[in-house]
Amino acid sequence: MKIYLLWPGKTKEKWLQDGLGFYLKKLGNYYQVKVIQAKAAKGPGKIRKELLEKEASFLKKALPQRGFRVALDPGGRGLSSEELAGLMKRKEEAGERELTFIVGGAYGLAPSFLDECNFTLSLSRMTFTHDMSRLILVEQLYRAASINAGSPYHH
Repeated sequence: MKIYLLWPGKTKEKWLQDGLGFYLKKLGNYYQVKVIQAKAAKGPGKIRKELLEKEASFLKKALPQRGFRVALDPGGRGLSSEELAGLMKRKEEAGERELTFIVGGAYGLAPSFLDECNFTLSLSRMTFTHDMSRLILVEQLYRAASINAGSPYHH
């Protein structure tokens, strides 16, 4: 199975880049993984709704055409690590060949974009920066892969 990670812009902080690289390499032992960095919406004087819609258009252009789409949003469903592993395993067993996880920018994802995704996932009820959410997501995907493989990483 192939996992796509889609988000706008680049990860800014070096320590987050290092963490992403670390877990992406580990996740690559279980799945084909591709990070897709869409253009980030910017602009002075723009209102939040306009920025969200503009960024949604950039994400849609970069979005793989097939596969199961999981959007990250604080209003989504919270899953334990084991439940995420189960979701991934069920999709793979059902013949799904591609999973795309989408992390929004500083303001999240546009409601119209969320409506087009198959599942909305919340990492936590707490608020994280969008860059930190990327790292947390990739670590959790690695953890889920480890659970499914019976690896001792999760204990």
